[in-house]
Amino acid sequence: MIVVENVRLIDGIADHAMSAMDVTIDGERISTVRPHVRGAAPLFQEGTVIDGTGRTLLPGFVDCHSHYPIDPLDPDGFALFKQEPPERVILRAARSAAAALRAGVTTSRSGGAPGNLDVVLRDAIAHGDVPGPRLLAAGPALTITGGHGWLFGREADGELELVRAVRINVRDGADHIKAVASEAAMLTTAVAGVEELTQPELEAIVREAARLRRRVMAHAQGNQAILNAARAGVASVEHAFLADDATLEVLKESGATLVPTLTVTDVWSSLPGRTPDQEARQATLSRLHRRSAESAIAMDIPIATGTDCGVRGVLPEHIAREIRNVHEHGASSMAAIKAGTANGARLLGLEDEIGSVSAGKLADLVLVDGDPLTDLRRLESPRMVIQRGRIVHPTTP
Repeated sequence: MIVVENVRLIDGIADHAMSAMDVTIDGERISTVRPHVRGAAPLFQEGTVIDGTGRTLLPGFVDCHSHYPIDPLDPDGFALFKQEPPERVILRAARSAAAALRAGVTTSRSGGAPGNLDVVLRDAIAHGDVPGPRLLAAGPALTITGGHGWLFGREADGELELVRAVRINVRDGADHIKAVASEAAMLTTAVAGVEELTQPELEAIVREAARLRRRVMAHAQGNQAILNAARAGVASVEHAFLADDATLEVLKESGATLVPTLTVTDVWSSLPGRTPDQEARQATLSRLHRRSAESAIAMDIPIATGTDCGVRGVLPEHIAREIRNVHEHGASSMAAIKAGTANGARLLGLEDEIGSVSAGKLADLVLVDGDPLTDLRRLESPRMVIQRGRIVHPTTP
C-alpha cells in the first residue's frame, strides 16, 4: 500500500487544483482520495508514505502518437527500417519506451511500426520483460502504394485491399488502425499535404475497423485529407498542419479528436543543416501549423497530446513539451494538462481505467515539484512516476 500525503492534486476532472489531499493506493488501484487531516492516525500500519508537501500529483501522461522503434537522432530514421535487423530496432524501441515512462508517460498509442514490432514491444511491456508505458499497438500503418509511411507501413489500394489490410492488422494483434490519408509536410517535401486515401477508402477502413471493434487514427495534413478523414468517422486526426478554419469546423462537427503533434514543428524550427529553401519552407509550415492549432483550440475541438516521437529530433520524453505547446497555442494550463491526461484516455477508450485520479482507477500517477499550473515546465522533471500502483521512477524512492 502507498499513500501520497498532503499533496496538491490535479485530478484530470476538476477545473482547479485541490490542496492538501491524501491519495491512497492499494495494489494496482487508487483506493481513496480525501482531504489531508493534520495529526490524523496513519491510514495503514505497513506500506510506503510519500510526503507530497509542496508537490503536485497528476494522472499519468498519455502520448497518443508515438513511434518508439524509430531513431529520432538519425536524419534517416525512417529509412533505417529497411536496413536494420528487427532485433536492433526492437532494442531501440525498448530504450525509448523506458525513457517515455521515466518522463511520466504511463500510456501510449503507437502511430505505426514495421513488422508488428510495436505489437512485440506492447507484449514485452505487458509481461514485465521491459519497462515502458501501457502500449496500444497499430502494426503497420495503412498507406497507398508508394504513399507516405510506406517504409513502415502496409501498402494497399482500393477499398477491398484496404479492408483486407485492416483484417490482417487485427489478425496480427493491432489494437487500433493507423490510416495515412495524406502526404506529409516534411522538410524535404516538394508538395506538402497532398491527399492520398480517398473518402470512400477511408470509410471502408473505418467501417471494417469498427466491425472488428477497433478505432482509426488518420494522418492528415492538408484540407481535403482532413475532410475525408473527418467525414469517414475516424476517432482522431493527426497533425492537421495545414488546416483552415472551414476544414476545422467540419472536424469539430465530426466529433473527432485532434492530435496536433505541436512539438514536431517546434523542434523542426531549429533543426541544423538545412538549406535556405528548407528553412523558408519550415517557416511557412510552422506558421500554418500554429494558426491551425490555435484555431482548433479556440473552436473547442477536443485536443489530445501526441509527441510523434521518432520523427527527427522529437524524443520519447517530450510529452511535457507537447503539453506546454498546447498551452502556448491558446489552451489554459489546466486544459493543456487535461489534453495530456483525461482527453487522451477518452480518445483511447480507456477513460474508465486511466486519465484521472479517483477511487477505483488504476494508479497511474506523476508527482512533480511545485505547481505546474504556474509553470508547465515543472512537468519535465517528474519527482516520481507510479504505474499500476508500483513506483517505477525513481526505481529506489
